[in-house]
Amino acid sequence: MLQWRELRADERESWYKEKLQRDFPPDELKPYATLEKLIGQGDYHCYLFTDRPDHPVAYAYLMDCGEFVLLDYLAVEPSTRGQGIGSQVLPVLINEIVGNRTMLIEAENPACAQSLPDQGVRKDRVRFYQKAGMRLSGVLSSAFGVEYRILTGGRERSDADIAQAMMDVYYAMLPETMVRQQVKSWIP
Repeated sequence: MLQWRELRADERESWYKEKLQRDFPPDELKPYATLEKLIGQGDYHCYLFTDRPDHPVAYAYLMDCGEFVLLDYLAVEPSTRGQGIGSQVLPVLINEIVGNRTMLIEAENPACAQSLPDQGVRKDRVRFYQKAGMRLSGVLSSAFGVEYRILTGGRERSDADIAQAMMDVYYAMLPETMVRQQVKSWIP
């Protein structure tokens, strides 16, 4: 059974350098200072999941925004991938952390893939979330040139609420001018 806790302040920088930089492309990573600022404001949380003491198997970074929570980063340790850990983490996030709110998940839009292999990877991500009980909304968003399909978990909300929440989350994380120039959310 998975256990979870928030990463401590003395762990976050090394975790960022050793894990996030390993698991995510540089253009998807927010600067460490930005994450720390959001943590300091009480809006951002970094969770570590273990299957036994001192044995990390996954981590998740979440941005709180009122009735909505953005799953900003989710990764499973390379040594435990393919063992269903990610599918175990999502219900824990929903039931024990998100609660009666709605979790928002950005998955790169398969329709915008540049190659067939990339399209396959994107479809697999969407299927992974759906298999774990997340719902594919009718909302699309675009941030810094990348288009996303929005999935949700937890409390059900209308597509209009989800589209607005995506914008609210970005306005809470980034400077207003940057959001106006680089982010949009819509229902096709």
